[in-house]
Amino acid sequence: MHHNGAIEAEVLIDRPPHDVWHVLTATDNYPSWNPEIVQLNGQLKEGNVIEFVEGAGSDAMTFHPTILAVQPDRELRWKGYVWFPGIFDGEHRFVLQAVGTRTRFIQSETFTGIFAGTLTDEVLQRTIGSMQAMNVALKNRVERLSRTSAN
Repeated sequence: MHHNGAIEAEVLIDRPPHDVWHVLTATDNYPSWNPEIVQLNGQLKEGNVIEFVEGAGSDAMTFHPTILAVQPDRELRWKGYVWFPGIFDGEHRFVLQAVGTRTRFIQSETFTGIFAGTLTDEVLQRTIGSMQAMNVALKNRVERLSRTSAN
């Protein structure tokens, strides 16, 4: 089950957190590699409201979350909502944990608000799927980029 509307997806990236953070926060490059967040506008600073687009075509949705935490090489967290605050909110976390010279990258989302309980397993599974797709794309990009710059 999904513990109180919390879901997560993780991946092990063969590079240290600093390299992962560099790609994660280079948001101008998202359109070229990120399948989940295809566009992101605004600065990643605590208290800032950013804008990002998820999905493509008729499925595309635009969100305006507020940045809650920016801890370089460790965590990026924001909270957004659908419609109005308190109805259907989502707190999204990107956590980077050093594992030797590698990084465990964990993406998670916690849903709150009066409609959070209406989320179906299908929707949650699809959300996990898109988070996992971004994790894999991030892993591929970080590992490929740092390899070319190292040689």
